[in-house]
Amino acid sequence: MSRSHLELVPLSRRAFVRNAGLLAAVGPFLSDFPIMDAQGATEAITEVALDLDHIKKWDASNGDTWDPFWADDGALYSFNCDGRGFGVKPQNLAFNAFSGNELVSLAGSQVNPMSEYGPSGQRGPDIATWKVCGQECIDGVFYAFVARNVYGDQSHDPLVRQTAINSSLIKSEDRGKTWTRSAGENYSHPMWPGERFGAPFFVHYGQNGGHAQVDGAEEFVYADATNGFWNDGDFLVLGRVRRSRIPQLDSSDWEYYRGGDGMSAASWSGNVYEAAPILARPARCGQTPITWVPALGRYLLISWYNPEPLAKWYQPTEMRYDFYIADHPWGLWSQLASFSDRFLAPGYNMYGPSLCAKYQVANRDEVVVPMFTAGCQFEDKPTGIYKCWMIPVRLRTAPLHAHTPLRFDDPSIRREGNWSLIPASEGRDNAALQSSYPGDAIDVSFEGTGIEYLARKATGYGNVTLLLDGKPDATVALGTQNFPEISGVSVYRKLGLQPSSHRIRLINAGGGPVNLQAANVYQSSAPHD
Repeated sequence: MSRSHLELVPLSRRAFVRNAGLLAAVGPFLSDFPIMDAQGATEAITEVALDLDHIKKWDASNGDTWDPFWADDGALYSFNCDGRGFGVKPQNLAFNAFSGNELVSLAGSQVNPMSEYGPSGQRGPDIATWKVCGQECIDGVFYAFVARNVYGDQSHDPLVRQTAINSSLIKSEDRGKTWTRSAGENYSHPMWPGERFGAPFFVHYGQNGGHAQVDGAEEFVYADATNGFWNDGDFLVLGRVRRSRIPQLDSSDWEYYRGGDGMSAASWSGNVYEAAPILARPARCGQTPITWVPALGRYLLISWYNPEPLAKWYQPTEMRYDFYIADHPWGLWSQLASFSDRFLAPGYNMYGPSLCAKYQVANRDEVVVPMFTAGCQFEDKPTGIYKCWMIPVRLRTAPLHAHTPLRFDDPSIRREGNWSLIPASEGRDNAALQSSYPGDAIDVSFEGTGIEYLARKATGYGNVTLLLDGKPDATVALGTQNFPEISGVSVYRKLGLQPSSHRIRLINAGGGPVNLQAANVYQSSAPHD
């Protein structure tokens, strides 16, 4: 089973950071996170991991703000902003469909270029451009929020943030071929004037709006919004509308959570300015959906942000994705994990994540939720990352033993053949040992119940054969296609071994250079507590 563990912060009882696969304690956990299984037993989320070994990128796509929704026909659909989508001409926003059954083999196509919203970068007299926000299918009708956005280099915001104001809700009753309200009406008479509900995103409950019998979701449609920023907003508020009334596209039908028990009508107000933040994190709340995860019986959201103020638009030095979990869409929200994007080569960043309701997988040990995202730089070429791509998020629910990291230069790691040092990239802790000759090997002897192999992956890298206790166990590929070099990738992990002495042998199997960043040894002791 392959995973990458980047920077993991709070879970239950102990916090860790894994940057480029190396482990370091960073502070106390916020709380335990119990979940209920079908029999009512309680178990904890013991690990959150981004599975970088299974990144999927749609090379034919272009643009950002991918928030795929699960329609009544079983397919995924998604708008994009500032790009071609799966079409030909860059647009401010465009509407796309994904066809196919398996997530990794989905094919994208453009349904509607949304030409009335203008070509990419077209501004109005307000110096703003049109952008799409959250998207959903409710009872066979497609919906999307649109808003006026001013880029950070023209917004006059002291933190160089992109503002999002004057949002409206549009709908399509013919699977995205035509949409109402018109762009002209949304410009002249926005449903939500100002910034208070400026970048709304739906709470995703499942296919066709979902049928979860929780938190009034059978009766209401929920959406969260920042305080008027695309990136690095200060807080999120929550709104709702009766499912039977959402087709009317009337903001007066909406009400906003103002605190207390969200199941009580008294906790909601028809005045958006009375809305209480459900999550307050100054300059750390990028626009984001909330997603229901049925296997956990919990909600997840990603609070994404620039940890350092932008010096120039839009050139971040690092992006962070902080995962939050709650029992209800109104909270209380607790931080679950935090990840840096410094697994990407210098000069590349990811942003704009969305957790998808479809293709969630639950088994005995974990729940896997697809995370769609985009990235920069902004070139439109197959090798670029200003595209739609997906990283599986793995939430482990089975017990996990504590582990000890072994760096590539640990004296217990024995080398055979010609291994040389790959220096760390600028701003990265990703130094590694590399071999260019088939047959070169590394041996790691350890006492414990599991072993994990972390490496760098890039175009042109080769294959590694692994022997566990002298027997062939796996062959892993370190090569990628049309993606920047990534580091700290868990390309192999074996758990559940007998608590005794073991040996893992890594052999260069050819096809290009191979490398080792670190090995994590899982202990024979009880799960960390």
